[in-house]
Amino acid sequence: MFIPRIYYPHPLQIDTTVTLDKVMCHYLTQVLRLKEGETLILFNGEGGQYLGQCHFMKKVVQVALTTFENINRESTLQLHLGQGLVRGDRMDWVIQKATELGVQQITPLISALCNVKLDEERSQKRLVHWQNIAISACEQSGRTQLPIIHPPLPLAKWVAQSFQGTSLVFDTNSDVPLKNLLPNNSFRLAIGPESGWQWEEIQWMVAQGFTACSLGPRILRTETAPIVALGILQGLFGY
Repeated sequence: MFIPRIYYPHPLQIDTTVTLDKVMCHYLTQVLRLKEGETLILFNGEGGQYLGQCHFMKKVVQVALTTFENINRESTLQLHLGQGLVRGDRMDWVIQKATELGVQQITPLISALCNVKLDEERSQKRLVHWQNIAISACEQSGRTQLPIIHPPLPLAKWVAQSFQGTSLVFDTNSDVPLKNLLPNNSFRLAIGPESGWQWEEIQWMVAQGFTACSLGPRILRTETAPIVALGILQGLFGY
């Protein structure tokens, strides 16, 4: 039986009642057609989830929490995706699918051939939008912890960040498949924008300790490559 899952960014505790706002009330009643007394799942990103019964009062929903489920659907891998900025719904799709695949951190990258320009105001608006995309993906996929969506960052600053694990850059000229990597539980992935990486960027990342890898003989779109890479890494080393 389908039970709706809702992210509630506040403390939760069994045998208490929480109130959802009128926007959520409209979503539950008009979109999901939830009825009085039906079950709803709430999670706050701190692990586990809570079951409760809905009670509709004017323009709000009250949820009486009755049960805590200490479930864990997080990946055994620590995955940080550095995604070259892409336009519109392509970036939304990457955020959504990467969240479903268990990534813990996503950083939009500004590289030499990136053709998306964001001023500070637009960057903040896009960040809030991407965070909401990730929340929806967690609600749908059953995750109980949210990935961190970082503000856009220049490639050089992202590469310079301390990272304990295997750093990968994907290069169409590489002949090193992911299956050749040594087992690890922590990976950082650099995916180029729509126009790809400059050759100098790849060489510089390799000099900084990144391994240039291949995703096969076909050239993948920028929004396809991270999903393929994450899926392969989960299949090889995680779940």
